[in-house]
Amino acid sequence: MTAPLTVGDPPLTFSRWVAGIVARWKTVLLALLLTGALAVLAVIFIPPVYQARASFVTNSSSGSFKLPAGLSGGGALGGIASQLGLGATADPSESPDFYSELIRSRELRTRLLNSRFDDPRTPAAGDSVRLLDILRIRTKDPQRRVEIGLKLLDQATDVSFFETTNLVKLEVNTEWPQLSARVANRTLDLVSQFNREQRTSRARSNRTFLESRVSRARAELDAAEARHRYFYDQNRSWKSSPALVFQEQQLQRDVDRTAELYLLLQRQLETSLLEEVNNAALITVVDSAVTPRKAQWPRYGLLLLSTVIGGTILGVMFAGGAAVLADWRARNPDSAHYLGGTVRNVTREIGGAFRRSPGSGNSRQQRAG
Repeated sequence: MTAPLTVGDPPLTFSRWVAGIVARWKTVLLALLLTGALAVLAVIFIPPVYQARASFVTNSSSGSFKLPAGLSGGGALGGIASQLGLGATADPSESPDFYSELIRSRELRTRLLNSRFDDPRTPAAGDSVRLLDILRIRTKDPQRRVEIGLKLLDQATDVSFFETTNLVKLEVNTEWPQLSARVANRTLDLVSQFNREQRTSRARSNRTFLESRVSRARAELDAAEARHRYFYDQNRSWKSSPALVFQEQQLQRDVDRTAELYLLLQRQLETSLLEEVNNAALITVVDSAVTPRKAQWPRYGLLLLSTVIGGTILGVMFAGGAAVLADWRARNPDSAHYLGGTVRNVTREIGGAFRRSPGSGNSRQQRAG
């Protein structure tokens, strides 16, 4: 038992504290062994993680306008450009930020969960199942399975982007290397499919509207020309009458106006037909995902180093705390005795409450009866 310290004893200095830690080397070793045991259990029970990476560049459509570098920043010219509506990209849905949110969207990830992949759990080749089934979600409720699958997919994927280069990076982590690469490439396919569906649909709607307007403008032009022709047929000598000259000028202006509108709409229709084919703003894949050869987890060298460092730090903390506590107990024996007794009493009360089962009282009463 440690002898109580007196007032004249030296205080707990750093050297004495370090000496107390060294004297408790068994505590440090025990913490190191426990940390190593936890690391071994983690390697056994936590499955390996393979990471596949893919990247693509967002392309702006021909209708988008990008300012030069000198005008896109601050300053007077940049302010004027902002007031005129000239941003870095005319269509916000063509920015890398949009594609990053698209990959995280519920719609795209639901399609990804319902996509079929080769089953990595079976050695038989050609067995394809949905990604939702590969995730092994233990619930029979279909909607709940999708909710859990979306959460797992959110944890397994990471998206980053760079505004300066319009580059979007995608990282997918799964238990199987082939599956990681295929999920990443399938995600890129779904992004391209979204572009084809949404942007082509938008261009088709614009083309359909312009076709109806061109037909209407053509009918108005034919009607204006027919009125003008009828005027000439009914008024052979219209130039000698000021009223007829004025009426002819009105008819000519109607023809010119409707002809100009018809030509303008016709040009817009031709442009829309080209945009429906060329203006899809498709992505350019920079790096397709390849099957990783080395797992992200476990990294045995890094795991060993972190286990040694972490276990040593924990051991030093426990041993250092024990040294401080021993010094305090030696200097304050009465307070330490009172604190120890209180802790023992509370521990006994808690243990007795847990040992006392709900039916124990009834059984005792039955035995007494």
